[in-house]
Amino acid sequence: MITLFMFACVWICTAHGLKSSAILTYAFFLFILATAVFNLDSVYLLPIVVIYAAFAIVGIMTPWSRIEGDKPRNSVKRWWKHPRELFGYRIVNVLLFFAPLPVLSWIGGTVLGLVGPLLKKRQRIMYDNLKKIMPENANKRFMKRVWTNWGRAFVEGLKLPTYRRKMDKYVTFRNRALFFQNQQFLLAMPHFGYMGLMSLAFVNSEKIVAVTYKAARNPLTNDIILHNYGNGFVREAHFIPVGNAIPMVRALRDGEILNINSDQRFHGAPYIDFMGVPAKTSTGIAQLARKFNLPILLGHVERTHGAHHILAFDEIVNVPHTDDAAADELNGMKMVNDAMGRIIKSKPDEYLWMHRRWA
Repeated sequence: MITLFMFACVWICTAHGLKSSAILTYAFFLFILATAVFNLDSVYLLPIVVIYAAFAIVGIMTPWSRIEGDKPRNSVKRWWKHPRELFGYRIVNVLLFFAPLPVLSWIGGTVLGLVGPLLKKRQRIMYDNLKKIMPENANKRFMKRVWTNWGRAFVEGLKLPTYRRKMDKYVTFRNRALFFQNQQFLLAMPHFGYMGLMSLAFVNSEKIVAVTYKAARNPLTNDIILHNYGNGFVREAHFIPVGNAIPMVRALRDGEILNINSDQRFHGAPYIDFMGVPAKTSTGIAQLARKFNLPILLGHVERTHGAHHILAFDEIVNVPHTDDAAADELNGMKMVNDAMGRIIKSKPDEYLWMHRRWA
């Protein structure tokens, strides 16, 4: 009964988005382990129950977390779907916390390599994308490699502090001269490999980067996204949700680098050729580059072997600057798309084929 009561308290705190819920969750697992090994006396259990009950009461009184600009969550999402996702992530974190980085990476790749193909909806999206762009790779063997790479990338996010401490061991650079060629630039990256590692390029570089990111549909897991991009570990980075133009402009005016993943599908955006097929493409990065007269540096994170990666800087795109601003932005974005296409074709199994880029 005490275990069920504690679990209910943890779930309430998790559902309400209390930061303390992480500590309560990990303490709950320690409690289960301790009760399995030792015969705990009730004198020790009473204060534990009181502490968990107090946090549950605080949780109930705390306002619900919402997604900015989205409608309020329904009861199923509040009490089941969203807390389940966060709780599941924390279970994985607990089970794999002490695993060495290479072992953790292998486990993540192996598991998603097996489970990913069973996710029929995503598997179908991947197949349809490959059929349009690289039909020679529209087969189960290649798609399993894609799942394996993204399984590795997901769990490697648990070990970003390890990458930060052991950069010399796990991270190398390619064409880093391009990174230092301009004092300020916009950094464009495709959804390719463990993108969060790119924040390590700014460590001790005297450059500050503002990273744009798409907020999670589950507000409880938003901190996980930021963690995987370096929040708390890379002091040179801060984060701006996609669509917040004012912070982006402010960052550029302050002399910062603006990092934008430019290969997402945007409703209402113009169709621009991407790897031979028109795709809805935001011209935002080209607009900012033209407005501030800044170059666009193309970069990506590429896996070499195991948990080892290259932070690669590929080429610089200069957006045209004529009297026709709209044409300049479209032409500039076409150049960015072409550059990202070359990156993807170099190692196609590391691209995020399971999102609706060409729908």
